[in-house]
Amino acid sequence: MIKLTIIGNLGADAELKNQDGRSYVSFRVAHSERRQQTDGTTKETTLWVSCTINGDGGRLLGWLKKGTKVFVQGDADVRIYNSSKDHCLKAGLNCYVRDLELISTNVDAVPRELYDTNGVAHPVTKSYGVTDFTDGTLYDRNSQAYQVTKGWVVPQVAPQPEQAPEIL
Repeated sequence: MIKLTIIGNLGADAELKNQDGRSYVSFRVAHSERRQQTDGTTKETTLWVSCTINGDGGRLLGWLKKGTKVFVQGDADVRIYNSSKDHCLKAGLNCYVRDLELISTNVDAVPRELYDTNGVAHPVTKSYGVTDFTDGTLYDRNSQAYQVTKGWVVPQVAPQPEQAPEIL
């Protein structure tokens, strides 16, 4: 077994895919390194790794957006393919994810204060926890809905303006 550890940024939003009745989450991580050459110049190289997580990704799918920095560990696999671009054989690196941690996102996905249907404000921690609200839907000032499950906010739930409270 070959293990792989990557720290890098997502090149696009993760996608939920189905194949032969099985669901999985697919995303690509770019890892870049700068190295000083013997002539004193700096050269940057980027390695792309295709990653998959078995299942539907649970609450993770909403967080795996383009630009998000992640720490990924898993089982490595190499695939050989024929490039349609330059008609050469190339190798690709795949990671079957066992552990994944979000290091940072490119934008703050959740406001620091969300409101229930009565207009009561609930503070949101930097790690998207809500200490005084357990399960249900909260709203931002623009009537964007956020699902809260077990005290944690799931970002980017579809807006539900017909249920949103009037917030000044």
